[in-house]
Amino acid sequence: MVKTIRHFSTLFYYDGPQVFEARDADNRPYVAVTVDANSIGVERYLVTAVAPERLELFRSGGLDLRSLLVESDREERYVATADAGLDQPLLLEKLTDPIEDGGLLPDSGFLLSENV
Repeated sequence: MVKTIRHFSTLFYYDGPQVFEARDADNRPYVAVTVDANSIGVERYLVTAVAPERLELFRSGGLDLRSLLVESDREERYVATADAGLDQPLLLEKLTDPIEDGGLLPDSGFLLSENV
């Protein structure tokens, strides 16, 4: 089964959406973080499903981005590429390696309330 998400709201913007909330077909929340761009400049994102209360804690500045990602369900971690832009569904690819090993994580201390 192919899993997709759609951009829901931008949480942090710097030369484009860097952190955003997305939703799947069942309206489950996800957080996506820009990790890099491919050779033709298409952004790649680290994506994880999040519990609504954890998302709210992150939104209010009570949880940093790195903790939100590291403490997420290992079975709900993905990468996505915005080949057609954020106005189209993003196809999720399951992460096979732990996110702690891949250099995808942001530094500690990124609090949304300080950066909005």
